[in-house]
Amino acid sequence: MAGVDFNLLQQKVKAIKNPELLAAIRSMKAAEKPEEEIQRTYVTAIMKASFVVPVNIKSIDENGKMNMEISHLKNKQGDAYIMAFTDYDTFMQAAKGAPADPQVLGFTYGDLVRMISEKGCPMKGFAINPFTENIIIGPQQAHAINVLSIQMKVEKGEMAVINELPSIPFEITAPMEKYFDRVKTVNKAYLMTIKRAQEEKYLVIVDLKEGVDFAEFSKAFAEEILKPAEDEKTSFMIMPITEQAAAVSVKEKVPFYVAM
Repeated sequence: MAGVDFNLLQQKVKAIKNPELLAAIRSMKAAEKPEEEIQRTYVTAIMKASFVVPVNIKSIDENGKMNMEISHLKNKQGDAYIMAFTDYDTFMQAAKGAPADPQVLGFTYGDLVRMISEKGCPMKGFAINPFTENIIIGPQQAHAINVLSIQMKVEKGEMAVINELPSIPFEITAPMEKYFDRVKTVNKAYLMTIKRAQEEKYLVIVDLKEGVDFAEFSKAFAEEILKPAEDEKTSFMIMPITEQAAAVSVKEKVPFYVAM
């Protein structure tokens, strides 16, 4: 097939193994109510897993792009699910009567979640080892897994989470507003919180006027306003709205300051 060493690709797929995920799945299924530690082990394993997925490759163009059908099965209600196997041996046990060397490709957990989340996707989800463990992952299950994964990363300090404040503390924002009015370099400003591991800070997100240097602005703002306001319980970070995380966090949020 053009531009693709298909035999090498198949060998890589055949090497896929997921012993940690299989052990976690079996522990979860054996428990009436899985303990949190088992759930966390399961989430850690599935997020880094790759799966053996049977396919029907019709053609591959000169750039290596495949025209293929992904094998699926349907439940009694007629809902279609992609078949995803934790390893090649488990797939072959389910594929008795299939061609001697069936076509398979490797898809990561993220690949499969993105696939079933696409608008117009005819699949309701994917089934992990559908003829044995039969773990169903649809958009709802994927969301729950993602939420717990984010929580675990935040706890480990691997990821920060930006949250909206339930109410704006006037005693904190008032000096900021006066400063912004005086320097006239800010269009809008938002006050959020940012949490990494067990540390939580106030996060000031600023939409600066065109041509204003963020580094210079933040240094002066921190020296005059933020540092004097900090104590054992209160600390600050500042971020420009041009950063993606900041822009996403304040989308449809109300700023505490708007330049007049």
